[in-house]
Amino acid sequence: MKQTSDTYALAMKERCRDKSHVKISLTSGSETYEFLDDEIANVTVNSDIDPLTRRVPKEELSFSIYDFNGRYSPSNPSGRWHALDENAKITIQFGLSIGGNIEWLSEDDFILSGRPSYSSGIASFKARSVLCSLTKTYYKGTFEHKSFYELCEDVLTDAGITDYDISDSLQELYTDAPLPITTHLNCLQLIAHACCCTLRTVGGVITIAPFEMDDLSSDFIMELGSIAFNGDTVSKIDTLYKVESDLYTYTEEETETVVFESSIDVDEEAECHIEYALSTEQRIECEAETQDVVFYGRSADFKIIGTGTYYVKVYGKKVNSSVSKSEAVISLNTGGSTDSEKNQLITDFGMQSSLIYHAANYLQFRLTHSVKYRGNPELEPLDALYFETGYGPFITALILTHTITYNGALSGTMTIKSLTEVSEKYLYDANELKVIDLEDSDVGVIGLTDYISDYTIEEMDEFIEEVQDEQT
Repeated sequence: MKQTSDTYALAMKERCRDKSHVKISLTSGSETYEFLDDEIANVTVNSDIDPLTRRVPKEELSFSIYDFNGRYSPSNPSGRWHALDENAKITIQFGLSIGGNIEWLSEDDFILSGRPSYSSGIASFKARSVLCSLTKTYYKGTFEHKSFYELCEDVLTDAGITDYDISDSLQELYTDAPLPITTHLNCLQLIAHACCCTLRTVGGVITIAPFEMDDLSSDFIMELGSIAFNGDTVSKIDTLYKVESDLYTYTEEETETVVFESSIDVDEEAECHIEYALSTEQRIECEAETQDVVFYGRSADFKIIGTGTYYVKVYGKKVNSSVSKSEAVISLNTGGSTDSEKNQLITDFGMQSSLIYHAANYLQFRLTHSVKYRGNPELEPLDALYFETGYGPFITALILTHTITYNGALSGTMTIKSLTEVSEKYLYDANELKVIDLEDSDVGVIGLTDYISDYTIEEMDEFIEEVQDEQT
């Protein structure tokens, strides 16, 4: 959750709150362009973070600006479209007018996903976070015993990322499996999932950190007045019957075989990249001279010197994999659902067991709410909050997806998972006497436990009387 002042928090809860604002800056090369309220047609910020990291995160931005002069039209030869860097940096900030001033939230950073589209005087842009932009291929995984922290560093360094925050707990977790040939983002997802961590951007920094249900806490309250009419759709999935997970074993063959062979055309010199089945102790045979040969688990880079067509063979000891399952029965409902956690990096029984019980601890909660509400850009996925239902009690909930839309005013949608009810908690005074109101009803509080005040009932009454006297 983004940090705000107490004044901001109070102002956001007002039934008729002041004007919301947004500002966007786009830096392309040495040029920076800024868009303010009066230029912006609409903005959508969409985030989707799976607490178990069974899939890659989504951190996306789309926005449109009024551009009646065609500055961002591809048909304007003197416009900005042609010179715009397709990977330009974009920052966005939301703000709220408070007492004549604007309080701005911390900015979020994105990378432009391509040049803008243009139609009828409207230029539209799409962007993703730096994390979600890591879509180039990582192929340098090796078959060796490595910590997951080392794997993270390998992937992020190869992607050119220097600013990241990886939990030290990954230094104590190991695998014998090489990373597959896939995108840098997919590699990080596999690592985070295997280590029971979340993968997301926090304060502009790529972050992998443990996810613990017991650590969730919040003082954010969402009341019915913030929710749109018929804006709370509730669904519940089948009871969880059991959770299972695969354990992978990798075995090296004793003899070498050909793992790659092909003809390669060369004109004096050729930089080559090849891919083959997982293997170790590779060697290359070529009719021409080869230089700078580097072997990885499933690929190799090298240079061929010469001119002509040359036949290349790579030999190595293949590595075969086998899978065994473990499971934990969660309920006696054999007709319930089975969750299967599959991750080719799990080669340790302890990590397999940890993943099973980590998933079960989260998946035991089966109730979700799809909510349309007034919109609050300080909220982010994995924030916990107190949520008022239409049936009286508050529940604690975890935000899974969150979308903020701005078109002159804010609105929002989110998916939350219900964690527990927090009704029937009460206020007690310093002497641990339950506090009652003028109608002799118990004074309830929103929270997971009863609240014991530092003041006696008599002191509370005196304070109320003083406030009432001041108001009259």
